[in-house]
Amino acid sequence: MEQIDILDVAVDQVNLDAAVAEIDRLIKNRTESHLVVTPNSEMLVMAQQDLELKKILNQADLTVPDGIGVVWAARLLGAVMPERVAGIDLMKRLFSLAAQKDYQIYLLGGRPGIPFQAKRRILSEYPELRVIGEHHGYLDNKSEAYVIKEINQLQPDLLFVGMGVPLQEKWLVRNLPSLQASVGMGVGGSFDVLAGQKKRAPDWLQKLGLEWLYRLLQEPKRFRRILALPKFVYLVTKRKILGLK
Repeated sequence: MEQIDILDVAVDQVNLDAAVAEIDRLIKNRTESHLVVTPNSEMLVMAQQDLELKKILNQADLTVPDGIGVVWAARLLGAVMPERVAGIDLMKRLFSLAAQKDYQIYLLGGRPGIPFQAKRRILSEYPELRVIGEHHGYLDNKSEAYVIKEINQLQPDLLFVGMGVPLQEKWLVRNLPSLQASVGMGVGGSFDVLAGQKKRAPDWLQKLGLEWLYRLLQEPKRFRRILALPKFVYLVTKRKILGLK
């Protein structure tokens, strides 16, 4: 699979269909657990300071371009990046895949009660889907040990972890080697959307690449996080135009 280096992170040049097909292949390879990451502009800026996160992104089995900024950067750098692959869109397509192929799913993350609400709404849309377990993401040592034991007993094909960046990626890398789960994927705040607690931007805003603006209007406290966008543009442009590191 072709990749493009964006701020020292290798991002796979995939569209949504290709990402789903690759994850299907990873699920079938049950000899080990696999990591899927979904970096956006904010995550790539974060990785410039958090070298552990950068290492994780580069070691992942699949790194999809979640964010219009990542697509823009790839094209500026002369690569073919077909489209943005939003994490929640990929997640929903994987629900369809899992329902068709009888793959089992475990939901980990969000506030107490949120994974159960998400599960209930997911099953109303995908009644044949096998969501075999769920747990909130506020883990202490005791609850983490319980979750790990439960995952290993249930052996899900897809483990979705919504703890926010970079906690979810670091949790997965730390635990995947000892988990009986085929594929682990960080999904950020997707459980809140799936549970009906938050709304996504309308399709027309998504197509314009302005979903970040809609989220900012919903959550003004995200303002500091949005500041990563101009920094990302600056860093990518500097590397392209000035050839600096």
